[in-house]
Amino acid sequence: MPQREPSPESPSAPPGPAALRPPPPRWRRLRAVVLAAAVLYLLGVVAVWLALPILGDRFWPATLFLFGPRQVIALPLLVLVPAALVLQRRALIPAALAAALVVGPILGYSFSLRALTGGSGRGDLRVASFNTGSRAMSMERLKAFVAESRPDVLALQECSIPEPELTATFPGWSVHVDRGMCLVSRYPVLKAESRDRSDVWRAGGHGAILRYAISLPDRAAPGAPPNSLVPAAAAAGVPDAPDAPRPGAPAAPGARTFSLLNLHLETPREAIEALIHGLWKQAAEHDRVIALRAWESELARQWVDEAPYPVVIVGDLNMPVDSAIYRRFWSGFENAFSRAGLGFGATKRTRWFGIRIDHVLAGPGWTTERAWIGPDLGSDHLPILADLRWTGSPHEGSP
Repeated sequence: MPQREPSPESPSAPPGPAALRPPPPRWRRLRAVVLAAAVLYLLGVVAVWLALPILGDRFWPATLFLFGPRQVIALPLLVLVPAALVLQRRALIPAALAAALVVGPILGYSFSLRALTGGSGRGDLRVASFNTGSRAMSMERLKAFVAESRPDVLALQECSIPEPELTATFPGWSVHVDRGMCLVSRYPVLKAESRDRSDVWRAGGHGAILRYAISLPDRAAPGAPPNSLVPAAAAAGVPDAPDAPRPGAPAAPGARTFSLLNLHLETPREAIEALIHGLWKQAAEHDRVIALRAWESELARQWVDEAPYPVVIVGDLNMPVDSAIYRRFWSGFENAFSRAGLGFGATKRTRWFGIRIDHVLAGPGWTTERAWIGPDLGSDHLPILADLRWTGSPHEGSP
């Protein structure tokens, strides 16, 4: 009886000539091209990541990228990832590494376990900073924001709210207003200083630099028994605080004093608009604005260094953390959102993208428990908030 021939589909059948045929040279070339493109893209992303903190706010193409829609650097992934899935799976490895660098260091996504877990508590001080954008501010929205987020200190930039209106809205709080810069503090403001801006104005800058000495009462000092630090009226939706003296009042017994700097530094807008219209022809205007902004940061840093008490810095610095100016003058402080925030943290919004140029910076002795971005209050900026805890010497800042 003749034996049955095994079918080509049978497992015991040897592979036919078609199965052993190598892929056509064209496909091999395409696979090599996809892998090479993914590797080159990764190298390019690494180069941008390393160069941006050095050249941003220094060399005009890097400044355009620094303040522009950085998402454009992710566009090659729209082609590379599908091509890698179809032609060359190994190309997914460099593409994934590049994507991680784009989302993290370049686009500024912050990931913090403290933000996920809420830190170890509220901390000793909750600060909020908000650029109102020179717009008519709804006091009801601001009051609701304070009642909900419960900051101990609220610093405002481009603030057009008259001092009597702020005082009436927050009865019992310390209120200080100085040429577009406002401060509302649950705790006593012992001293308020404003740097004379006439030299900066003559140079065409902004340079709002204010320094406050604020007294943390004993209940908020390290080692004090934990409590909410929120009066019952605030929990009911009406911001309130213990009677707070005007600036110049003495500190209460057992209080701890800290220095708070409220800053609003010069914008790069003029340089960016000039570059958009003239590119390299406007490089001189770019350099002028950059020099002015660096000078303002230098002036502000001098006031920080001369502060008599442990320092907290808040405000609209008009620069992201990967700016060369930021790294020169401000990188030595703990950036609250970089340390304990979650997400991209954009505080300045345009129609197409956002960027984090408003900051809370903690000086030596402070650490950040949590930082987050507040709700839309009608400005082109969003509030930034942070819970800070004092971890320095128990005697520093004490009278």
